[in-house]
Amino acid sequence: MRSLTVGRLRGIAIRLHPTLAIVPVWVVFDWDRVGGLGPGSVVFGLLFVALVFGCVLLHELGHAVMAAEFGVVVHDVTLSVVGGVARMAHVPLSPRAEAQIALAGPAVNLALVVVLAPWLLLAGLIGGLDGGDFLLEVLRPTMPGLLAGLIVANLMLVVFNLLPAFPMDGGRVLRAVLTRGFGRETGTRAAVVVGQALAVLMAIAAVFWIKSLMLLLIALFVIVVAHAEGRAVRVESALRRMRVGQFALWDMGGVAPGQPLAYALRGGPRDVVVTENGRVVGMLWRNTLLNALAQGASGRRIAEVMDGNVASVDIDDSVYDVQQRMNDLQRWAIPVTEDGLYRGVFTVDRLSHVYRQVLPGPQAIGEPAGFAGALTGWLRTLAR
Repeated sequence: MRSLTVGRLRGIAIRLHPTLAIVPVWVVFDWDRVGGLGPGSVVFGLLFVALVFGCVLLHELGHAVMAAEFGVVVHDVTLSVVGGVARMAHVPLSPRAEAQIALAGPAVNLALVVVLAPWLLLAGLIGGLDGGDFLLEVLRPTMPGLLAGLIVANLMLVVFNLLPAFPMDGGRVLRAVLTRGFGRETGTRAAVVVGQALAVLMAIAAVFWIKSLMLLLIALFVIVVAHAEGRAVRVESALRRMRVGQFALWDMGGVAPGQPLAYALRGGPRDVVVTENGRVVGMLWRNTLLNALAQGASGRRIAEVMDGNVASVDIDDSVYDVQQRMNDLQRWAIPVTEDGLYRGVFTVDRLSHVYRQVLPGPQAIGEPAGFAGALTGWLRTLAR
């Protein structure tokens, strides 16, 4: 299900997942029953839920801004029915960076509490509320009720996200702490076990105590994503230990720039490295080659259509670093050199081969960062 991009902030795409359509339907059918005030209660519920998701968005943007301080690129922030996800180009390796990025989200929620508290006091004074009345106002369709509900919501977001249930924010902080003493792979494995154990307890509570389907779904999500990220870190560690020179294809030494385009088709259409005197001088990309041949240019020289602006990697570079380089360049292949001399080409096909060797099966990385649905359910229970 593709998310809808609704805007950009500092180059970060803000996206809404289709599952968000469930939220207004839930509010319309459920909030009126709880509030008992007809359309007014529904409107208030829609406003409150929208503001809670706004708080979740600010939470994710807190992660994004802090990530930018450490040079980590954040592609987008996606809001779904279970909260928000900030999709980063890579997870920071420094424990200090990971901990600070993880804590930035809850810090935003605490800042919102500090900002909202004076307005709640002011609204309470205007409404003639005593100190003990503020909690009773939570989620009532009044201005103090709205402000009190948002304060409680943000506090619960802080508490929930700081649980050491990897890959929640608290779990990432736990992983960062464990990484300092035991290394990233061992720290991740321990954090995953702790996170999944807590998620099992959450699932039990959701079924037998809180009776919350949303909390049960979040618990299952944490279990699955923690397992996936644990696998991903193991793959990353293995790729960092492997040298790309082990997997580069010689590919008959590439092609010379003075040869005709048709010569590059030996062995079939593919991305071909262009070399001269053993050194890389360009790349002849498969699509460029096929387009040129389709236009009847088989007699033209390779130098006329090759890409001369080509980056290369060294045989001693790790497969992981090479993969990141290919991602940044958006290339399917990259030349491999040794002391400046061509030694082969590394392609996405070779990368897939390496992945199959390291850990069979699909890999996935995600980051849950909210629980707006379960949160509003709990707050409504409190409001009763």
